[in-house]
Amino acid sequence: MKKIVSAPYIDQTERWVNGCESISSVMLLQAMGIAIDPDTFIERDLPHAPYWDYDGKLYGPDPYEVYPGDPHDHTGYGCYAPCIVKALQSALDHEGAADAFEVVDETGKTAAQLCEYLDAGMPVVFWATLDFTPVPEERDHWLLADGTDFAWKCHEHCLLLVGYDDEHYWFNDPWHNHGVCAQPKALVEDCHAAQGMFAVTLKRK
Repeated sequence: MKKIVSAPYIDQTERWVNGCESISSVMLLQAMGIAIDPDTFIERDLPHAPYWDYDGKLYGPDPYEVYPGDPHDHTGYGCYAPCIVKALQSALDHEGAADAFEVVDETGKTAAQLCEYLDAGMPVVFWATLDFTPVPEERDHWLLADGTDFAWKCHEHCLLLVGYDDEHYWFNDPWHNHGVCAQPKALVEDCHAAQGMFAVTLKRK
């Protein structure tokens, strides 16, 4: 059996080099007929803020709440599900679609469990690793506003889960024009778990 949900494809690489979460979110919104472009989503809806130096130390935002840096360039890192929930809600509000859809944080669910959304025709913003490579021990560090050391897991990536078959999950992968691509189910589950099992989607009201 094979199920693929139709969704527009956007390549992030040239203009939004570190904007995979935003691009995946925009592909989801466009799949639901919401006419929004990535620049509007990033500038208007995505909570994002720069790093700053204080007393000789580097501080940055909490990726659970705010995107650190600029998604357009290499100062950007990425963000996690709660940040994208806020961004998607902002987009729905501004685009007049909040009466039709609600944002759902499905962090903690496996790809197999998320297929219920695909069966209902709804893609899912899905966190895994870049090119589905194993997560290394490498971490980047900065301090949060309260002085807490934050360790970022490198090679984080966000894609749009659009389908499945007997052996694979299918994604709109915005990285380097990968397009619609299939990955083995066990590998997807491993990479999803390694990056915190974050997932966000929409439900029709």
